[in-house]
Amino acid sequence: MDKINILLWYRSSKLGESGKNIIEFEKKAVEYIEKNINNNGGIGGLPVDIDFIDIPHVAAGHDKEAMEFYKNVINSKNYSLIRAPGAFAGVAKIKKEYLKEMTSSTSIIFSTELARSLPSLQENNIISMDSNIFTDSDIPFAYRAKINRELLEKSGRTIFVANFSTGSKYWDEEEDLKKDGIFLFDIDKELHKDNKKLQADITSFFNSINVSKSDVVYLGGVPVYLIQNIIKCIQNHNHLITIYCKPALGQAHLDYQQIHHPITLIEDANFDIYLSMESMIETIGIDLSIREKQMCNQRFSQFEIPLIVKKVTDRDKIIFNSQEDMVKKVVNSINQTDGKNDIYMGISRDYSFSENKNNIKSGALVRLSLPAQDQSNPIKTLHKNQFSIIDGKEIINSVITFNIDVERVTNVSIEDGTFGAEFYMDITSKNEEPLDSIRFNNLSSLNPKHEVRKIEKRRSDELFSARYIITSNFDFNPIADNYPFDEQFVYISITGTDQDSQIQPVPEQYLDTEFKCDGWSMIYSKSGINRKKNWIALNSNLNKTPKINEEIRLGWELKRQNSMTLLKIGIPLFFLYVLVYYTLFLGVDESSTALGYLTTAFLSSIALYFSTERPQPLSMTTIDVVFAFFYIISGISLLMIVFSQFFVDLYGLLIYPLRAILPISILGLGLFIKNRLTSKHFKPSITK
Repeated sequence: MDKINILLWYRSSKLGESGKNIIEFEKKAVEYIEKNINNNGGIGGLPVDIDFIDIPHVAAGHDKEAMEFYKNVINSKNYSLIRAPGAFAGVAKIKKEYLKEMTSSTSIIFSTELARSLPSLQENNIISMDSNIFTDSDIPFAYRAKINRELLEKSGRTIFVANFSTGSKYWDEEEDLKKDGIFLFDIDKELHKDNKKLQADITSFFNSINVSKSDVVYLGGVPVYLIQNIIKCIQNHNHLITIYCKPALGQAHLDYQQIHHPITLIEDANFDIYLSMESMIETIGIDLSIREKQMCNQRFSQFEIPLIVKKVTDRDKIIFNSQEDMVKKVVNSINQTDGKNDIYMGISRDYSFSENKNNIKSGALVRLSLPAQDQSNPIKTLHKNQFSIIDGKEIINSVITFNIDVERVTNVSIEDGTFGAEFYMDITSKNEEPLDSIRFNNLSSLNPKHEVRKIEKRRSDELFSARYIITSNFDFNPIADNYPFDEQFVYISITGTDQDSQIQPVPEQYLDTEFKCDGWSMIYSKSGINRKKNWIALNSNLNKTPKINEEIRLGWELKRQNSMTLLKIGIPLFFLYVLVYYTLFLGVDESSTALGYLTTAFLSSIALYFSTERPQPLSMTTIDVVFAFFYIISGISLLMIVFSQFFVDLYGLLIYPLRAILPISILGLGLFIKNRLTSKHFKPSITK
C-alpha cells in the first residue's frame, strides 16, 4: 500500500443551483487539506489521496439508488478513512445493516449522525472501544426537551411538530414521552399542503391538550415548503407560544417579516463562525455570502477527519506497517484525545473522544432577529440562558452582552505593534458592576494606558446594564512588509471573568465602522471567536491538562493613506532614476562626468533613504525593496562606467544593453511590487 485513501462526499442534488459556491469551496478545501498533509509528511509516513464524491440523492428516507452508488464507491477502492452514510440512507434498518457490512479491520468510519439515528447501535456492539466507528455523543430527546424548556424559562410541555415516518422510534416511545411532557404532532406532507386543513388540525390538537403560553413548540423535520405555513398556524392559534427548531429550518425558506416574534434555534457551539473557519475561507479564496459561509461552516466537520488523524499520528509517532495495524493504533490514539490527555481544536469545531464518541457536549440556544438595514440576513444572538457541561458538571450559564461605539483610533504604530482607541462600551450582565464581568486581553504593556469612566447604570430584573467611556492602548500584530502601502488589522480582545457566564459575540452587522483614524482609511470590519489551546497544571504533580480558551475579537482592517510618503520619496527617487538613465547616454569621453552624476545619485538615494520615516521590522519592506533596486541599478551603471575606462573599445558593448535593461527592469520591479501588495502572505488578519 503506497497511499492512505480517504473517502468524503457531498450531494449536489440537495444543494441545487444555489450551492455552486459551497461545493466549489469544499472542493478547493479538499485540495488544500490534501496538499497540506502531504507537504508535512502525510499520515503514518504515507501520502494521502482524498476522494470527494458526489452522491446522488433521490428521495429522503428511501434512497436505495444512493445507497447502492455508495456501496459501489466503497468497494471500488481500499479506503482507510471513510465518512459514513448519512441522511441519504434515512431508513434506519437499511443503514444499520449496511454499517455491519462496512465494518472492517482495515478502515475507520466517521459520522456525526449515527448515534442520533441509530440508538441501538451500541446494543448491536457496533459502537464500542473495539470498533472502528466514531460518532458524536447523543443526548436523549426527552432530556434535551426538559433542558430547553428550562433555558426558555417555560414551565409547561414540549409539542414536537414533525413529519414522522410510520416506523419512527418516536411512535414507539409516545407514551413514555408524554410522561416527560412531550406530545407528538404529525405533519402530513401531502394532506397539509392545504393550509386550511393544517390550521384546523393544529388548532384541534392544541385544544385537545390545552396548549398555553407556558408550553413550547419544537419544530423538527418537516418539508421546507410547509415551514412558513406551520409557523403561521401555530402563531395564529397562540401568538405567545415560543417556537424553537433546528438551524436549517430557521435560516432558510422563511419570510422573517411575517414572523411575530424571534425564532429560537438549537445550534452547535460554532453557530458564530470561529475565526479559524473564517481564516480557512479567506485562504481558499472564494467569495461567499454570510449565508454561504454559515452553510460551509455547518458542513465542514467531515473535512476535519483527515486533520484529526494527521494530528494523532504525528503526536504518537505512528508509522504505517500494515493497514490493519494502522487502523488499530489510530483508533487507540483518537480515544487518547479524551479531554484529559489532549483535545483536538479543529477549524470549525472541537473534538474530545471517549469510547469512540465525541464527548464535547456543547451547543447554543440562539435567537434570530431582523436588522433594520438588511432584513434578508437575520442576526443570530444568544438567548440569555445557555447550557454547558464543565468538568462533568451541568451548568446553566448566563449571557454577557456588550457593544462598542468607537469614537476614534489613534497612534497606529507598526514598529511598536500598538494603537490607541477611545470608545463607548455598553455591557449587560448579572454582575452588579458589569465591567467586572469581562477582561481586555490585549491591553498594551509597552504603552500602558487604560482609563475608564462610568456614564450611566440601569437594572432590569436580575440584569445590570452600564455604559462606560474607555480610553486605552492595545497591542496588535503588525505586518510591516508592504510599508508604505501596508494594511493592518487592529483589534480588541475580550474574555469573560466568570466561569458560569458566556459572552455574546458582537454580530458583524452591529460593528461600528464610523470613526476617525488619522492617516488611515478603513477597509472592512470583522468580529468573531478566536480560540487557543492551553495546557494547565493546577495540581501538585504538575500533570498538564488541555483547555480551549475562547476570546471575542472585534477588529478593523486599516489601509495607510500614503500620499505624503509618495510625495516625499517617489518624486525625488524618480528624478534620481532619470539621472542614472541619462548617464547611460553620455559618450565615452564624458565618462568622468557620468561618474560624478552616478556618485551623486547614489549618495543622494542613501540620504533620502535614511531621512524617510519607516518602521524597523526584521523583514524587508516594500520601500526597502525599491531603494535596494535603485542601489543595484546605479551600482551596476557605476561599475560599467569604471570598467569602460580600462576597456574603451567595449564601452558600447557594456552601455547599450543597460539602456534597454534599465526600463525593462523598472517594469519588472513594478510587477513585483504589485504581486507583493496583493499576496495573501502579507495580508493582515484578525487571527494573526
